[in-house]
Amino acid sequence: MGSFKQHLTCAIIGGAACGTGGMYLYNISYEDAAASALLCIFGGILPDIDCPVSKPADFIVRIFSVLGPVFLLQILPNTYLTPSKILIIAIAGYLLALYGIRELIKRFTVHRGIIHSIPAAIIWGAIAFLAYRNSSRTMQNIAASSAAIGYMIHLIIDEIFSLVDISGGKFTPKKSSGSALKFFSKSLLVNFLAYSFLLFMLYLCALQAGILNKI
Repeated sequence: MGSFKQHLTCAIIGGAACGTGGMYLYNISYEDAAASALLCIFGGILPDIDCPVSKPADFIVRIFSVLGPVFLLQILPNTYLTPSKILIIAIAGYLLALYGIRELIKRFTVHRGIIHSIPAAIIWGAIAFLAYRNSSRTMQNIAASSAAIGYMIHLIIDEIFSLVDISGGKFTPKKSSGSALKFFSKSLLVNFLAYSFLLFMLYLCALQAGILNKI
């Protein structure tokens, strides 16, 4: 398993690539490029949230408690949002992310469980896509891709460190091999909840992108 520093370093490199690529290939603005980089960087450390007693996880939860209300306000229709409604939603979203997510993780996940999986990476990308619903389709796709790429960087690093055990000079697979780049956890209930939420998020993305209307 890679360390927090290794995950963060590789995520920063990936974020810089996403932001720079967005600017030069798709002519997005500097602030959009910076936001894309941040989505990738946060995605690169987000999977470690499944170890709620660690300092990195506490750091991640606190960042997510700030991002949660921002994403929520972006996803919700803003036609009838008054200042009072925005205040209530922001505070409720912050408290829900700060305490609710931590409690859900304690109850339904284990370290290297469903959070360390490809479906979780897709969910993170879908959240970013919906959060940018008021932006151009190009920016939506860049934001979603950057978020998912950052998440996948974390999983790939963990998988690389699980493939071999170099202690004593012997390259042998560890017991944790295959525990990062996976599609299912050992719990049927967790798999059901995860894939139900994944399908719901993909449905919202397809609805927002107009794919269902075309079909």
